[in-house]
Amino acid sequence: MPRRPREAVVGLSPEAADFVDAVLDGWGDEVGQMEMPGPETRYKSKNLQAERRRRTKLNGRLLALRALVPNITKMSKESTLVDAISYIKELQQQKLELEMELPGLPDQDLEKQGSASSAETMPMETPQLQQGKVELNPMRKNKYHVEMIYKNKKGTFAQLLQTFSRFGAQVTTVNSVAFSGYCETVFCIEVREEEEIHISELRLQLLLIIEPQIA
Repeated sequence: MPRRPREAVVGLSPEAADFVDAVLDGWGDEVGQMEMPGPETRYKSKNLQAERRRRTKLNGRLLALRALVPNITKMSKESTLVDAISYIKELQQQKLELEMELPGLPDQDLEKQGSASSAETMPMETPQLQQGKVELNPMRKNKYHVEMIYKNKKGTFAQLLQTFSRFGAQVTTVNSVAFSGYCETVFCIEVREEEEIHISELRLQLLLIIEPQIA
């Protein structure tokens, strides 16, 4: 394409003027293409947008797959697919093993039910021997495990909580089971670092609540 004549620019050498003319000519060609796109350009633009949408969707699904698979060796697409296939095979193997173990479970349940029913038919001497039981053992620093068996009387549980509070112990977890007029309760208590708990004295106070006749 022949270069369009331009007016001389004052202060520029002939080489610099030629460079400016070349840049301006190229910019004008680009502007012309942007202002008057042909049918072929519009068609390519639509294909490019569709390809971008497709890749964005695939990348999103790939990220979701990586989030589901626990062990990803590499972040490439090929490695992700291989790891996902291995994980699916592992899950299928676990499913097969569990299905093979299922037939033996009902027999075990029946044995447990039979042992439970036989325990219910036993005389009530066992809980009578265990009533008034208080076991207090350290779990780790400032944390203790308290196991108790006592008669299920109104207000006893509240008195136990008040005793823990009075000794500066906070109950973190509690599990209680009632059976034949008795309660078996397990406490997990925690003591603040700045406070010192006297285990023997706390045990005695708990025992006095559930067995007041020993006072």
